[in-house]
Amino acid sequence: MKHRPAIKQSNNQKLIMIGIFAEVYLVDGEIIRKAPRSHSKEDAEPILREATIYSLIGGHPRIARCLSLGHPDYVDIKYYRHGDLVTYCRENKVSPDLQARWFQQIIEAVIVIHKHGIIHSDLALRQFFVDDDLNIRLGDFNSSQYPGHPALGYEKASHCLPRDYELPNTVTSDLFALGSTLHELVAGSPPYQELYPIETQDVVQSSDHAVIRARVQRQHLADCEVEERFRNQLFPDVSGLRGSDVILGCWRGHFSSAEEALSQYLYLTVQPAR
Repeated sequence: MKHRPAIKQSNNQKLIMIGIFAEVYLVDGEIIRKAPRSHSKEDAEPILREATIYSLIGGHPRIARCLSLGHPDYVDIKYYRHGDLVTYCRENKVSPDLQARWFQQIIEAVIVIHKHGIIHSDLALRQFFVDDDLNIRLGDFNSSQYPGHPALGYEKASHCLPRDYELPNTVTSDLFALGSTLHELVAGSPPYQELYPIETQDVVQSSDHAVIRARVQRQHLADCEVEERFRNQLFPDVSGLRGSDVILGCWRGHFSSAEEALSQYLYLTVQPAR
């Protein structure tokens, strides 16, 4: 394996994660830097893709702020001290007003990327950052699709529209994932989370191949069950949840665009209580 390309260095650069294709650093306590683990095409392509997509979008209040525009070898993102939306919701009490605002802002973020021909391809609550003003910003575009460049992957089963996975991802598949993301926000968990086993720390951290195979098999069986339910148009009960009609509309393919989903949500929010 070749060493990764040289990038701008800082005296205060802390390695915080090594992923499948990237090393992630916290720089000067203010910047999250992603760099390829090596100079291989497999490691470099996701970083180049994310850098390109941030350049296509430019600055926008619903998108994570990129500080390295024009640099294809690495991606610098503003460090958001509140973390991602999953973490924030787990560690803090979210008021109904704030939840309502985030529901709208999640849809707005998807509108932004779709206007640029970008399909996120892995929409989930964990992909949204909470900024200093408690507004949300969408990020993590390393597997996303943009014009002329098919996606490098697709969503987890809980957010994935059953389809021919050899074909390009679409607005429809992103909207389906949007429904599951909104479900995460208002229900507190992904769709059908109860189908997945709760693994002990000993199992999760085990290096025993038999234990790992068994855990992967359990995950796979749950994934297959979720996919089968979605394929048969069987969705979790969302009655009583905020924006339930919007969530179901995303899952059932009733919207042709995120703008339509937002219009439906705004319409529902101004209706008198029944």
